[in-house]
Amino acid sequence: MATPIMVAVFSTGIGLVEAANKSRLGISQNGEPVDYLPCGTIPLSTRTAVLMGGGDDVKEAFSWMIAKMTQCGDGSTGRPGNFVVIDNGSDPPDDTYLSIVGPVASVITLVVPTIETANDPALEPYIRNAGAIWLTGGDQGRYYNFWKGSLLEQLISEQVRNFKIPIGGTSAGTMVLSEFAYVADPCAITSSKALIDPYSQCIALRRDFWSDRTPLPPLLSTVTDSHFNARDRMGRLITFLGHAINSQWTTAAIAQAIGIDEETALLMENNGNTDPSSPGTNYSYKVITNTGVSGSAYILSPDLQSQLNLEPDQPLSFTNVKVRKIQTTGNESDYIIDVKEGSLISNTGSIY
Repeated sequence: MATPIMVAVFSTGIGLVEAANKSRLGISQNGEPVDYLPCGTIPLSTRTAVLMGGGDDVKEAFSWMIAKMTQCGDGSTGRPGNFVVIDNGSDPPDDTYLSIVGPVASVITLVVPTIETANDPALEPYIRNAGAIWLTGGDQGRYYNFWKGSLLEQLISEQVRNFKIPIGGTSAGTMVLSEFAYVADPCAITSSKALIDPYSQCIALRRDFWSDRTPLPPLLSTVTDSHFNARDRMGRLITFLGHAINSQWTTAAIAQAIGIDEETALLMENNGNTDPSSPGTNYSYKVITNTGVSGSAYILSPDLQSQLNLEPDQPLSFTNVKVRKIQTTGNESDYIIDVKEGSLISNTGSIY
């Protein structure tokens, strides 16, 4: 059996950069990769996921994922396994910095920068033996354009669904984990522009990245966003939420949107019995941040009195959008935002 390691991995070596630049599959390994899952064929006891909002990684979130990797569904403790980091080859490449505090057999970084590499059979053993999976930041358009419908996407989805292995992402990686994904292609959009022109071509919302909606039940009927407060993304996330409802991809009764601040991670966990008609049912949420950071997670949803007016050539109107703000201290607050002719109005006087 491989010896567990406690590592800090800087996967920014020349091999990975060259692989991304030359559009080849890049593979970097630290430790001794194993050919088994921590709990073998037994699924884990709970489903877990991490949504990180970009900026410096929240190292404690990786430690949490690693601890969950070995909590087997039969009550036993599994063996140390492989922590697999996957990068989409963004230009410049993501730093793919992973600081691990906890026992793992290995950390494997895969750079998958093209459609061809996303369908490379060489990926299969790495994903089949992944005890946890992490999607890096960068350009979410590359995830969508190169991974959608690929072997890699199918392998990730199956691994998470069948064995409940922890999965997470930061920035762009967070934004493609939900059922509905903003891909920022052909262009990015700000809140101010989205609210005034909600049918802009830059509002590129997609619902077909995952072949089976999403591997994560709490992110069904959901759209996510990162760098939330720092880049003032409340307005555009509410616009995305309105589009998902207006396009009849989901209903107002179950639609939700999640925004995560920088250097902040939302830890999600449930027992695996979530009702698909209620994405957030039976899930616990906890927010953690880097030291000195007062980040939050924001969960948005309509209520029974919400009225949505989303039409071409008109600013957005969307009333009674509920906001659940979860802070790192464990404190939560609930408030309402109204969008009236493209302007945000909060019943507390503060959008965030």
